[in-house]
Amino acid sequence: MISNYSIQISVDKVIDGDTFETNNEKYRILGIDTPELNEDSNIQYFYAQIAKEKAIKLLQNRFVVYEHFKNDKYDRKIVKITLDNGQDFASYMIENGYGIVRYISKNKSNPFYYYDHEYIDNLYILQDKAEKNKAGFWNESIENIKKIYS
Repeated sequence: MISNYSIQISVDKVIDGDTFETNNEKYRILGIDTPELNEDSNIQYFYAQIAKEKAIKLLQNRFVVYEHFKNDKYDRKIVKITLDNGQDFASYMIENGYGIVRYISKNKSNPFYYYDHEYIDNLYILQDKAEKNKAGFWNESIENIKKIYS
């Protein structure tokens, strides 16, 4: 369902697991952080590639619905994405161990404040589930997870 605050677009290019481009505008997914494509760290790069490949499969050349939250310091639109099957993109990525909950807050004074506290709670529940089930990078040791998100 598309609300008054949501817009449907086609994703032209996936940059990484949490960023994409359409019509020369960059978009950053709200509430999620995937590993960076840093070639200096083999394990970080490995999981970044996996997250990017999954994002390509779910987003690229597909129509998605986005809710624009705000722009970040790089002038990317911070957006909540609903896939063409109705599933929330960030929830899917977090639940399957492709990313972690980050850059979202219930605290009104935080620059990443988001009004939907139930959504935030759900992201953390999905992250706990992914960790418990050792989904994706959660299958790694604590030391390796720290390297992935260094």
